[in-house]
Amino acid sequence: MSTVRNEFTATLLNSGNVLAAGGLAEGTYLASCEIYDPSTGQWNSTASMAAARVYHTATLLSSGKVLAAGGDGGSAIASCEIYDPSTGHWNATASMAVARYIHTATLLSSGKVLAAGGLAAGTAIASCEIYDPSTGHWNATASMAAARYGHTATLLSSGKVLVTGGRPSSGYLATCEIYDPSTGQWNSTANMEVARYDHTATLLNSNKVLVTGGSNSTTTLSSCEIYDPSTGQWNATASMAGARFQHTATLFSSGQVLVAGGERAPIDLATCEIYYP
Repeated sequence: MSTVRNEFTATLLNSGNVLAAGGLAEGTYLASCEIYDPSTGQWNSTASMAAARVYHTATLLSSGKVLAAGGDGGSAIASCEIYDPSTGHWNATASMAVARYIHTATLLSSGKVLAAGGLAAGTAIASCEIYDPSTGHWNATASMAAARYGHTATLLSSGKVLVTGGRPSSGYLATCEIYDPSTGQWNSTANMEVARYDHTATLLNSNKVLVTGGSNSTTTLSSCEIYDPSTGQWNATASMAGARFQHTATLFSSGQVLVAGGERAPIDLATCEIYYP
């Protein structure tokens, strides 16, 4: 990339290009953005966001546009912007009701986006909002039972959303909740066997969810678990060879999952592993 950045977002566009947006560069909040073109292997600059932001979300909408929501720019941000790949420009859209960062944003089957939890003024929050691209507005929906940040939110094949783990303002969570867009309500489901945050949660081809790694207290985790939506239960699966958090997990079309990088404090990792369901 032309700019050093971390804690940015990277969103796969319908063209196959990748939009990198915002982040931090040696302590400086970034508004700049770049596009990676796999056909040339090159990065090209594109329009900057109106607001510098880190720990935001960037969600590919059904239209092919990208919704950047919230984040931290020195304080929690409520503002949101839409990137249009056809013009290469950002346009303002309605702000969230609650400024938040380290939240999740999940594209629902309806094409709407569920923003859940996060941090606001250094305090974990449980509030949630729904963005409707057809109106460009946010609407309140039910709050989670637990305030949390550093959690995951995974769209299940049923159209419901599974939220796992994270942190409240202190401590670590094993609790999980299911959001039902048809009712706008949250329901509890079984707890994970291990409390964790900064982990991953990947929907497998079997429609089960693989959770890997993460951290709790001073412990970096190698343990992994599988959630079965048909039973609402968790079961342990093989641990990773190396403990890690703030890593990535990518599902291949073959059904295997590539786990890459992350951190095992105080060491940043280059190692990768493949999970075979």
